[in-house]
Amino acid sequence: MKDIFDKLNEQDWQLSLDDDGTANWQDNWLLDGERATIENTPEGMVFTAGPDAEDHNCHAVLWSKKSFAGTMKVSFEFTRLDSINRFVNIIYFQANGTGEGPYQKDIHAWQELRKTPFMKTYFENMDLLHVSFAAFGNDNDDPEDYIRVRRYPVRQDRSFDQIEVEPTIFNTDLFLPNKTVELCFIKTQNDLALEITGGESPFYHHWDLSGVDPTFNGPIGIRQMWQKCSKYKNIKIFTA
Repeated sequence: MKDIFDKLNEQDWQLSLDDDGTANWQDNWLLDGERATIENTPEGMVFTAGPDAEDHNCHAVLWSKKSFAGTMKVSFEFTRLDSINRFVNIIYFQANGTGEGPYQKDIHAWQELRKTPFMKTYFENMDLLHVSFAAFGNDNDDPEDYIRVRRYPVRQDRSFDQIEVEPTIFNTDLFLPNKTVELCFIKTQNDLALEITGGESPFYHHWDLSGVDPTFNGPIGIRQMWQKCSKYKNIKIFTA
């Protein structure tokens, strides 16, 4: 896995976004969800979703104002500040609307429809690649975390379960409360590679995307389900 990551990292990377998390978040991001709070601190950007489980108004998504085309690398320092072993964090890559009805290709054109950030609004009406991380089940306080990739949207011939891109990784033990790790994703048309450092040893994984529809261009998003709270620092997005 490290060999794949290192090979994909041999690109002529151009820095497209650099946000250390200390300046005004609104310079680079737009927010879906009216009950979330964003606080810039000297240690990074603290993103807190709404407090009430089962209230869809308490989900939240930060979207980059910029769009990013083609091969891209996304890295950031992540610190989980909540202590509940439930619910998920997600990163969305190169998001577009499906183009059907009001869901225009430019997702920023219909942000008003996401004031309540129902998760199904995204997986039914957006064309993107999704990665859950620091993720847990919704029902029980279970310390087994997972990292899972999905390819939106759900369609008549493709259910929510069928949009998963295997394999899902379970029980990484990397996303502990108040423990900082650095995630680095490299996404090409055919590959998604992940490096996580800051644990006992570097962690690597790779997903083969050659069998799913490619994504080409669009903003990235950071979703937190209700009750999740995390700190993000040194968010960097590169294109090649």
